[in-house]
Amino acid sequence: MNQKLKPASRLSVVFILVVVLSGSILTWFSINNISNQKVLTEKRIQEEQRELTARFSDVLQKQIENVTAGFSNEISSIDVLKDSLNKKAGENDFISQSFILKNNGDFIYPNFTGISDNIIKPKFSSRFKSTFNEGEKAEFAENNLKSAREKYLQCLQISTAKIDSVKALNAVGRVSIKLKEYENAIQQYNSICLNYSDISDENGVPYIYYAVPQLLKITNAGNLVKQLPVFESVFEKMEKGEILLNFNTKDWLTQSVKSLQEIAVNNPGELDNVKSLERHILQQLQFVEEYRSALSELLKKGSLDQFLNAGNDYKVVRSFSGNSQKLLLINTNFTNPAGFLIDSEKLFETLNKTELQLGFEFDYIIEFVSGYHSNSAGQNLIYTSQLNPWFPGQMLQIKPANENLIKDLVQRRSWIYGISTLLLLVAMVLGVVLIVRDILREKHLARLQSDFISNVTHELKTPLTSISMFAESMLLKRVKKDSDKDEYLSIILKESERLKRMINNILEFSKLEKGKSEYHFAPTNLASLVTMAIHEFDYWFEKEGFEVVSELDNQIEAKVDPEKMKQVFENLLNNAIKYSTLTKKITTRLYLNTNYIHIEFEDSGIGISEKEQAHIFEKFYRINHKESVSGTGLGLTVVKEIVEAHNGKIEVSSEVGKGSKFSIILNQQTE
Repeated sequence: MNQKLKPASRLSVVFILVVVLSGSILTWFSINNISNQKVLTEKRIQEEQRELTARFSDVLQKQIENVTAGFSNEISSIDVLKDSLNKKAGENDFISQSFILKNNGDFIYPNFTGISDNIIKPKFSSRFKSTFNEGEKAEFAENNLKSAREKYLQCLQISTAKIDSVKALNAVGRVSIKLKEYENAIQQYNSICLNYSDISDENGVPYIYYAVPQLLKITNAGNLVKQLPVFESVFEKMEKGEILLNFNTKDWLTQSVKSLQEIAVNNPGELDNVKSLERHILQQLQFVEEYRSALSELLKKGSLDQFLNAGNDYKVVRSFSGNSQKLLLINTNFTNPAGFLIDSEKLFETLNKTELQLGFEFDYIIEFVSGYHSNSAGQNLIYTSQLNPWFPGQMLQIKPANENLIKDLVQRRSWIYGISTLLLLVAMVLGVVLIVRDILREKHLARLQSDFISNVTHELKTPLTSISMFAESMLLKRVKKDSDKDEYLSIILKESERLKRMINNILEFSKLEKGKSEYHFAPTNLASLVTMAIHEFDYWFEKEGFEVVSELDNQIEAKVDPEKMKQVFENLLNNAIKYSTLTKKITTRLYLNTNYIHIEFEDSGIGISEKEQAHIFEKFYRINHKESVSGTGLGLTVVKEIVEAHNGKIEVSSEVGKGSKFSIILNQQTE
């Protein structure tokens, strides 16, 4: 017949059913929630993408309007207009180049001129011409350099205009180099660079184009520091449009900077400013090369009404270079047409740095692609739209920064719900385990308590039987000899002391369990205390034939509870007696090691296995040994509690069949 379920078992079954049912419901809702969350997230992403597109378009419009704002159509001064344009370019790194044109399409800024038949020849006085020709004859035909220098110096003295002076200075510098009078040559060419940089010769070539290469020939590491500001001054004037650019400027500039790099090979950092100026000048030359013809044709048509308006009278003109990433903003209402070249890539980078995505739940990557890209192949999280009429063919593409956003979301939710379900399962199993453990523990404690009662009964019965037997013998006058009477009385006394020790252990354990144990600490000589404990067992040592060896330091004192500590020593000695079989030897030691007091009780008994060593201090625990040894299972429990109450610790080292050693370790200042 089947047994009915016990209350604890029924509780476990109910617990499991409740947890499984709730876990199943939670799992169903989790799966349903994951599916709904995926759809809602996709919709939210699409909404944010459309809003981000609108924001980008608005910011783009405002950025262009900001660039074109602040100019007056009445500006007539070229320098004022140029400064205003350059200021705007400096404030916005996406402006590749600002420019000013003549009405025929020629450049005013950048200051560029090509090959022209309309070069205005400079006029020199007859005296200047005559003297200069004599100098050239002496220099080139007669190779009389000193005479040539004198003639050129005379030309310098009789010059009446800058064009005369710079021509003479250039000749004097050239002859000085031939004469190896380098300091004089440097002086002449520095004067040209600093004072005559805007003067051109009969062929329309600025004299600066002659002066700089000559200076570079006689510049070295020793005088570079002094000469570098002169070169920087020339390049700065060239960048600002004060020095004419032509078709030879690129090669001339590249070669000049290369020569400077060779001179400053050991200190390349000195040329950082020069390299920056070179980059800007080359950028101007590239702009002129790409747009010179197209701008000229554009202005010849007159009206720009067919182009889109960017605001503030500026028209948006697509790039003429074939690069759809560039566009021109041009205003023809100025006295001189002017405008900007915009690099859209840098413009978009600038816009991306603004707080476009502020307030959005997700992060996005904004890209600019050519042509329309359909959202096929499952790419429903990629949003593509027309960028702006100013950039035909350019599409704005927005996609989540995390391409696996939905997948990760689903996976993350799956993990969360999966872990929750697993934790629920673990909690269920743990709950069952805890219930079963509690049941087993209660059964184990019940068994231990039953064994304890049985053992205590047996332990108490043995000395009581001996006391009763010997006392009865004496009472009935069966013992005639005085020596026998003394022996009987001694046995009765020792059995009484044994009985007392057992009762003391039981009482002490009861106090420890209730937390009512009291300690009375006092300075105590530990050697005397150990000796007293040993003498309590003199009868048993003699009766059982024990050899007791004491190695005690008589000078060691500690603040302990004498009665409690004596009880510890007696329990350890009692165990040593009980668990010794063939070899009956007990060794006690008391010594000081650094600041710690060591008290050791070593026997040569049956020993304790490693497995049991971890349990011998547990209440009611008794060693399972083939040789039956009586006991209550409380002695070592009491020992451990008392030692720890003295802020000490007890250790055991043992080997089966060879004996055990219990070591009590106390701090020298134990209180």
